[in-house]
Amino acid sequence: MNYFTKYDLINSLEGCISYIELNYNEGTVVVSEYGARVLGIFPKKECINLLWVNPLIKDLITKNEWNIGGDRYWISPERLFFYKSPESWESWFCPEGLDPADFKITSSSNTSCLITSDISLTNQLNKKTYNGKIKRYISLVKEPISTGVAYCGIQYLDDCTLFAPDLQINGWTLTQIISGSTENPGTVLIPTKKNPKPQSYFRTIPNDRIKIMDTYVAFKIDVDDIYKLGIRPEDIDLKRAAKIGYILKIPNSEDHFFIVKVSFDIAESQEQCFDISRDHPNAEIGVIQSYNAESPDKSNLMFGEIELQLKPFKTVNQKSQGFAKHQLFGYLGTKEEILNVVEKYLGIINPKLF
Repeated sequence: MNYFTKYDLINSLEGCISYIELNYNEGTVVVSEYGARVLGIFPKKECINLLWVNPLIKDLITKNEWNIGGDRYWISPERLFFYKSPESWESWFCPEGLDPADFKITSSSNTSCLITSDISLTNQLNKKTYNGKIKRYISLVKEPISTGVAYCGIQYLDDCTLFAPDLQINGWTLTQIISGSTENPGTVLIPTKKNPKPQSYFRTIPNDRIKIMDTYVAFKIDVDDIYKLGIRPEDIDLKRAAKIGYILKIPNSEDHFFIVKVSFDIAESQEQCFDISRDHPNAEIGVIQSYNAESPDKSNLMFGEIELQLKPFKTVNQKSQGFAKHQLFGYLGTKEEILNVVEKYLGIINPKLF
């Protein structure tokens, strides 16, 4: 199952983990205490979840694993913290002390919540372990641009502290997105300056999976093979708040949906980006990224991702601190309505879709 209704999602969580619902007009956002994630975005009462959720979610929570789906916060560079053999980029794992950690909803209302946890992660290159804390304040927000289209808007205030100075790390926000498979792929859209130079983070992305236009890059999400795209900060118009979006036609429906990540708190230069490419370690670094997974079991389609490398941590009182504000908006409507929303956020008129 790749498409969760609100009933499906709530039924999967009941008796398994704590969660809350944030409500605005007809829209609902479901926030999971486990992993401090937004797990569901429902712009209308009767619609599918705009975020990918793992169909094996209950089993994964029982095993204390990370990949339940939704929208999450990590720390990069990936090479240092997520590979047991970083020199050779082998043995990827997710540090449990970061995700799922031990998050608790410490306060909440109908429209917001605060989720906190102690965290711990180890630099696998120098074997130093860093302890710290994360606070995630998640709230509903109104859209910054009037569209007239059904939507949900979420704002994150992420405050992360590690008890060690001078760490060269970034906050990292990752949204897991649904694919419609090879028959109905989705399209990631990233507005850029003229003549962008996209980076391949794994194998070189083939031409049939990427469109490099004058002022934007489009990337195919079909979860049929593993590729990762990076867009350099030098190619980004830093004055534009909306940094990356994703559009998909909903199967057996005329509706499309669009989700978009919005932030001014991203790394602004190569010197502020530390997440180097696995297969091209000497290449320039991307601040905006998108990932296309592979689905060995086609009946349970895997996920794509849209990601931002947030601004680097600063040393304050001998601690490394990262604070960032970012937003996630989800829209549901006809193709014409959604393309109008895309134009308003990304400045892309009639984008080339996969």
